[in-house]
Amino acid sequence: MQLSDLAGNEELKYELSEAMSARSLPHAVIIEGEKGVGKRTLASMLASYAVCTSEGVRPCGVCSGCVKAAKNIHPDIFTADGMNSGELNIESIRRIRSDAYIKPNEAPGKVYILLNCEKMLAAAQNAFLKVLEEPPENVMFIMTALSSANLLQTVRSRSRILTLYPPSVSEAAEVLKKLRPDVSQEIILQSAVDCGGNIGASLELIASGGEEEKKAAEEIFRAIPQTSEYDLMVASGKIAQNRAFAVAVLDRLCGLSSECVRASYGAADAGSTAKELAGKLSRKRLIKLQSTILHARDVLNINVNLNFYSTWLCAVLRSE
Repeated sequence: MQLSDLAGNEELKYELSEAMSARSLPHAVIIEGEKGVGKRTLASMLASYAVCTSEGVRPCGVCSGCVKAAKNIHPDIFTADGMNSGELNIESIRRIRSDAYIKPNEAPGKVYILLNCEKMLAAAQNAFLKVLEEPPENVMFIMTALSSANLLQTVRSRSRILTLYPPSVSEAAEVLKKLRPDVSQEIILQSAVDCGGNIGASLELIASGGEEEKKAAEEIFRAIPQTSEYDLMVASGKIAQNRAFAVAVLDRLCGLSSECVRASYGAADAGSTAKELAGKLSRKRLIKLQSTILHARDVLNINVNLNFYSTWLCAVLRSE
């Protein structure tokens, strides 16, 4: 893949293209952005650039290095994911640090792709800091995180931060058409709209039929009448993973709260879940909740921090 294959983010792509042409990419980058926005895709592109052996444009896509990188079999590209237990703990980071000083097998340099770095504990980040401060020659570290703010300032200051944003809805729809030609144009466009242009989230939404968002919304609603706040806090916290998912869940919550109010009045066409949930709360509280959830959906349109938002959502739902 080339940078041009990455949807949106024109300013960032221009900046990276210039750096690639000048062979001046930094030794360490942090790619930040919400889930599904293309962090891993960009990380793979940069890794291909680092192992490409072309004398011209890199990555060329045809040399042995690029072909192996595309197949995830290049011996000089190492990948670790913080979502997998032990892959980014302090022992693993020390092994990476030692391995970085060993000469590459066949490429001009070595690449370490460290995914979901916000999962690294401070001790592991401090251990990693040593190799960032005195990097070996021709070694590149590519980190991804939901937000670089979740990493130590000392790590951030020694890395170039690249922020990815979802493309426009129309750009996302064009990409989705190519990725899912079997899906109708109406569903593709609606998924792009619902997910705010987030291509990864749109693909998940198309694949799941919205079941994950529906399940999350029902978990939140079921937790509202519980005596303990813990279940609601956990359920609300799940929407912090990315904005597109949060928007879809709040849309589902709006619909569910409205259906529950209708069920409280005996609407025959109300679903079984709505009838069940309506029976656990008074009509007065259901009406107040409907208003609160609509307001919460509007608040989400503001560019709020999702961690703060999920905590706030839990508090306002409990107050009703």
